[in-house]
Amino acid sequence: MALLCMANIAKAESVVIEDFTITCGESMTITLDLNNSRSDLTAFEFTLTLPEGLTLDTENCLLTDRYPGALVVGTPEENVYKLCGFSANLDVISGHSGALIELPVTASKTFRGGKATLEEGYLITTNRQRVEVADSEINVGFQLTPGTLLGDVNNDGYVNLTDVMLTVNYAIGQNPANFYVENADMNSDGQVTVTDVVMIVNIAVSGN
Repeated sequence: MALLCMANIAKAESVVIEDFTITCGESMTITLDLNNSRSDLTAFEFTLTLPEGLTLDTENCLLTDRYPGALVVGTPEENVYKLCGFSANLDVISGHSGALIELPVTASKTFRGGKATLEEGYLITTNRQRVEVADSEINVGFQLTPGTLLGDVNNDGYVNLTDVMLTVNYAIGQNPANFYVENADMNSDGQVTVTDVVMIVNIAVSGN
């Protein structure tokens, strides 16, 4: 019975997902990285919470070649994912740093960024010791595909006075930086004119 006890030991390992930016309506693969001082780690569990509008493809999460065990991904509630790895043969995680899990995520077309968290994480050693890992927070940015938000001529996710001024500059023959013509042509006539400026002003003022 004593062998089944998992004693808590000091936090010495770290698990992290680097800050990232994703294009709205598209998918990408991020990695969960493990930095570990121990060489006897054979199982793990982490809780990943994603911001609204960002989802994890649970069917296609993959372990890297650092770990020959099995991966199970559960969804106890919306936007919350349990990542559990184990090995019936007590195979250990190799190396001391690098990607442990590949995580494919998809952003909705209306995704506007947010915070993701890794919490309640721990690792298990071959002699059944439990190694706690510290919680971490991930900044998730977003970018729009040009043309997805009419009036947002600088593609920052908002329609405001900045977009109005940039469109005026473009309409009078200047060439402002980071100007997306697709987003400025409000009436789809192939030109950017004062008509488009007025329409962008109306959106900026109304907030719609």
